[in-house]
Amino acid sequence: MKPRVLLTSFPAFGGHDDNVSMKVMQAIESIGITGITLVTELLTCDEVGSRRVSESINLGEKFNAIIQLGLADSRKSISLERWAHNESNFRIADNSGRVVNEIIIEGAPSKYETTASKHILDEEFEGEEDVVWSESAGQFVCNETIYRTLNSIDSVGEKIPAIFIHLPPESEVSLERQMEVITRIIETLATKPRLEVVGALLFDSHGRIMACRRPPQDVWAGWWEFPGGKIDEGENEKEALRREISEELGIIVEPNSRVAYLQHEYEDRFVSLSIWDCGVVNPQSIDAKEHDLICWLDQPSLNSVKWLPADEPLIEEWIKSGIPQS
Repeated sequence: MKPRVLLTSFPAFGGHDDNVSMKVMQAIESIGITGITLVTELLTCDEVGSRRVSESINLGEKFNAIIQLGLADSRKSISLERWAHNESNFRIADNSGRVVNEIIIEGAPSKYETTASKHILDEEFEGEEDVVWSESAGQFVCNETIYRTLNSIDSVGEKIPAIFIHLPPESEVSLERQMEVITRIIETLATKPRLEVVGALLFDSHGRIMACRRPPQDVWAGWWEFPGGKIDEGENEKEALRREISEELGIIVEPNSRVAYLQHEYEDRFVSLSIWDCGVVNPQSIDAKEHDLICWLDQPSLNSVKWLPADEPLIEEWIKSGIPQS
């Protein structure tokens, strides 16, 4: 069965002649997205509109993902809203003439975090400077809408990826580019993506292997992993590993042989992981650019750190049978 995705937008408001969110939604609707059942809705820019999606969720309507769009006329980038706040403070009237300064839902949390995977979206738009994360969805109807949506998702106990995206004027980012980004987000959130990942088995002169800790701002902050990363389009495993290690550690390595292949299903993605023996390196040459800590582990100390779930089966095997030697 095709995944069912809800895409919403708003009409013109506050003296604007149009709303780019409506134009993007209608353009994507006219083209369609292969393999996805797309449900679109133009929400009214008022309290009734802000409640529309949350009420549908409460009534049991099912979606595999919810993407809500709105215009932010002062922004220059496509803004992925990380938080929805339990507060409205309108600077202008909505389309019903309403101006409020109040809590959205009494007794509810002060904020909700998007249920869309930040990690997956970071992977999808890595290096694309016109797609950014925002810490505030404002205090107008846009924030009210996503707050009510996330509150209902929380209330019914569903695991639905939902996110609000503020779009800039077309003078800042073209309509075609905005359509492309939103289409990719829909495709990314509708089904679990499968990531092909490579990791480096790096040794010091004592036969210990390198482990890297993910930094505080990362979704998996505090967990440990092999250095490496995603294989980009057009790369083979060796090419990807050379690039990733250069970017992460500032050194050049030559992958010798693949020593392990693992697959793991996370809540938001499938990961296929290949581990390559990349030989002995000088710890003094390492410049850790993407991790907040690195360490060197021998066999008895392999379980002294908290490895990512995808790495755990291999670590357990090596604790019993020993680390492959370069």
